[in-house]
Amino acid sequence: MFGLALLVASIGLADSVNPSTVVPALWLAGTSATRVLAGFTLGVFTVYLVGGIVLVFGPGPVLIHGLHHLQGTVEHLIEAAFGIGAIVFAVILLRSRQDEEHRRRLRRSISPMSAFTLGAGIMVLELPTAFIYFGAITAILAARPGAAAEISLLLAYNVLFVAPLIALLVVRRLAGDRADQWIAVAETRLHRVGQIVLTGVAGLGGVALLTLGIAGLAA
Repeated sequence: MFGLALLVASIGLADSVNPSTVVPALWLAGTSATRVLAGFTLGVFTVYLVGGIVLVFGPGPVLIHGLHHLQGTVEHLIEAAFGIGAIVFAVILLRSRQDEEHRRRLRRSISPMSAFTLGAGIMVLELPTAFIYFGAITAILAARPGAAAEISLLLAYNVLFVAPLIALLVVRRLAGDRADQWIAVAETRLHRVGQIVLTGVAGLGGVALLTLGIAGLAA
């Protein structure tokens, strides 16, 4: 049991370095309300945990086996989707003429519930391709440690998965007004120095991903 717990914990820590959760969390950290970041974290945690429970106590082996067979097609669809998203992002950046204060007001208009929905929605989209998570679930299913142990392992995995978000939340909470200053300085520098570079990288990366996705689906 100890070996299984160590395996699940190590996979959870590796999976926690996830751009699809960390990047939005960093952006949401700019709001003065820590409840917004907490809402996002709770949305990520809830959907991932519920998804794991459904897989372990439901048709987990059959679904995971089927998803592995669809891995190539799913990956190409995701490449195409992210490519389109990156291109749209580049266009928005290129056309953006908003001043810094307006961007802050826009971000601070996000409520805890909408942040929860954002986190939950991201994980709903990501869960079908969460192959690292599937590895931990497969190990749990193979060991058959009992229902209570299975739920405990899933809870531990998901706590570790959102650990970077919790750490960011704690730092944001403890830093208080100083965090606003740090984030404001970082945003100003990024806007002045990196907007053109970011637009180019997003645009070129989006075109490359879209091309790869379409080519893979066509093949």
